[in-house]
Amino acid sequence: MNAIFGLLLVLSSIILIFISPDSLLSAMLSGGNKALSLTMKMVVIYAVWLGVFELLNQSGLSNKFARLLKPLNTKLFGPLPEQANHYMSLNISANILGMSGATTPMGIKAINELEKYKNTNYAIAMFFVINATSVQIIPSSVLALRTSLGATNPSDIVIPTILATLLSTIVGVLLVKIFIKINICSH
Repeated sequence: MNAIFGLLLVLSSIILIFISPDSLLSAMLSGGNKALSLTMKMVVIYAVWLGVFELLNQSGLSNKFARLLKPLNTKLFGPLPEQANHYMSLNISANILGMSGATTPMGIKAINELEKYKNTNYAIAMFFVINATSVQIIPSSVLALRTSLGATNPSDIVIPTILATLLSTIVGVLLVKIFIKINICSH
């Protein structure tokens, strides 16, 4: 896929050099400027949320939150090691806040903890699906993007986002429950 996009970029650049060389350079410069501006805005948003999670961790509230989510996690994933439950709870809560990029380190730590134990394939599969579908109550990344691009009402996507992510998560959980059970029964 990268080769196709690379080829399209090279061909369109060559064509623009002959048709309108001044627009090629201005488009490249403005595109780079917009990308850098957007990146800086997203870095600030992630830094704030990661700071909030660090404060939660240092204050001990993240442990309390993990204990609070343990019954739900046990119902979804089965019995979990404490540390895996902790990382999974942080990951899920970050996804609920719409910080999809900031959840990656916690998700990796959760999977590493789960891989230390036998018979965790179901929990890993379910965690992957829940992480990929991620119910978002506050889609902060998308709100930040819409705000930075000058949307008139950036928050008008909140309710559709909640409904879409809730539906995708429910379907994903049901599919994992069906296919993992089928897989276990066939072996």
